[in-house]
Amino acid sequence: MSITLMAYPMAFLVAPENVKDEGINRASDNKSSNNASTAQNLCSIRILTNITVDELSRIMGQIECQQIRSSVFQLPSGLKVEWMLNGKYAVAEVFGISNPEKLQTCAEEFFQSMDGVAQRNVRLIESAEYFYYNYETSYTSMKDVYDNLKTNGAERIFSTSNNEVVAHVDGQDVKYYKRDGEQTFMLEVEQVVRILNIGMSGGYEGRNVSYGLQNLKIQTNIKPEELKHLLYEANYLYYEAGHQTPLKNSDATLNWTLKDGYYTAEFSGSNNAAITKEAEIIFRKLNRAAGRDLRYINDVSTAVYTYSTNYTDKGMLLNTLVEHGAEELVENGDEVSCKLFGMEMIYYKKDGSAGYTLDITQVSDKAGCEDVINDLNEEYGLNIQEMTYNKIKERLDSENMRLESEAVMDDNSIILTIEV
Repeated sequence: MSITLMAYPMAFLVAPENVKDEGINRASDNKSSNNASTAQNLCSIRILTNITVDELSRIMGQIECQQIRSSVFQLPSGLKVEWMLNGKYAVAEVFGISNPEKLQTCAEEFFQSMDGVAQRNVRLIESAEYFYYNYETSYTSMKDVYDNLKTNGAERIFSTSNNEVVAHVDGQDVKYYKRDGEQTFMLEVEQVVRILNIGMSGGYEGRNVSYGLQNLKIQTNIKPEELKHLLYEANYLYYEAGHQTPLKNSDATLNWTLKDGYYTAEFSGSNNAAITKEAEIIFRKLNRAAGRDLRYINDVSTAVYTYSTNYTDKGMLLNTLVEHGAEELVENGDEVSCKLFGMEMIYYKKDGSAGYTLDITQVSDKAGCEDVINDLNEEYGLNIQEMTYNKIKERLDSENMRLESEAVMDDNSIILTIEV
């Protein structure tokens, strides 16, 4: 039996060209001139936020903008933002820029400013962000809408009491509606960007062993007098109070610690891909601003990847490492260190945890590193499975019970039939 570990990055907005057009195809694939690309027809984006009504005035008061109507603001970029209410929370609709890429860029910059003022990701609703893209279409009748949806394999198509058409297409919820006084339908496409860290749950054993990246520490050659300037050039903020930089693409956090005259970047969060993605993005921009690779000390990368594991048995861990070819294996109490494929690995227990935490340094290939971890997980799981199998057989003998049959399944799980 096995499980798969998966992490979804969080993104700010999905590119318009990745959203379905009126015919639920790319414009280049359309033979009909009526099916224009929605990437060209993007009018606005509605975004749910966790900003309360009481906070909104204070936050907007610190954003460079002009209030042009009671609930509508215009930014120097030309972006317009209209605020609406959804219960006690505010919902933003951004519009006013005809170019879809520029609309998204300006919207992202606006929300980054909002995050900076609020000191949190204001778009995060529990573990997801919700965006609703609104496009102009050429459809004038409900029949045209239904025909198009059926042609493209839509499911759960139904109309509402206010003449809207709702459907599910290719994993997305879509809605066609008419604005007051207009003849053609608008298309609204929902984009839900989720963070999931699917690991082991319940009391599973055997091959159901998971890992999760908890922290990533990168020692840098950034001097104290450089940090703020480099972050500014890379379009990031720095908060003195918490020595923290707000990140832009996820709820991962970045703290800066000063040691021996240089800063260390400490990333943490609940999502493997988010942490590594944020680190790659910010250091790509910081390196460009500095004109050098900031992650090297004396030409050596000092990144430390910290993973949580479900390994609890030290003897089984040692056996697994030896079988996998670990070198320079050292055991010191609950700590186990070794070298494997050029990487330095330290397993240890902290805060009374039953499971081991793993620190890996000298990682030259992140993908290769995770391949090694997956291999270790599988081998550790098989060792646990063998140990459990042998204990069951010993117990059967001591209880005078008979093993009627056993079978190894395709996924290497074992089924034992016991005569009772």
